[in-house]
Amino acid sequence: MLKWIVGRLEGQVGAKDTPIGRVPTSHDLDLVGLTLSAEHLDTLLDVDVETWREEAALIPAAYDRFGERLPPELWAQYDALCARLDAAA
Repeated sequence: MLKWIVGRLEGQVGAKDTPIGRVPTSHDLDLVGLTLSAEHLDTLLDVDVETWREEAALIPAAYDRFGERLPPELWAQYDALCARLDAAA
C-alpha cells in the first residue's frame, strides 16, 4: 500500500473514487509475493456504504469529547463524508 501511495504522489498509478475517498485499483497495487485471490482482493478494496454509514455514526460521540477545541474543519469533513455516503446509498 505504501508503494501505491508514493506512486500516487508521483502520478504513476491510478485510483478509484469512492464515497470515502480514493482507493487503489487492483491493477495499481504491487502484489508480488502475496497469495491473494482476485475475489479476496476485490473484497479488501470494496467500500461497503452501509458499513461506512454505521461507522460514521460513531464519529460525533468521539468529536463531542473535544468540545470547542475540535477544529471546525473536522466537522465539515464529517458532514461531507455523510453527504457522500448518502448520495451513494
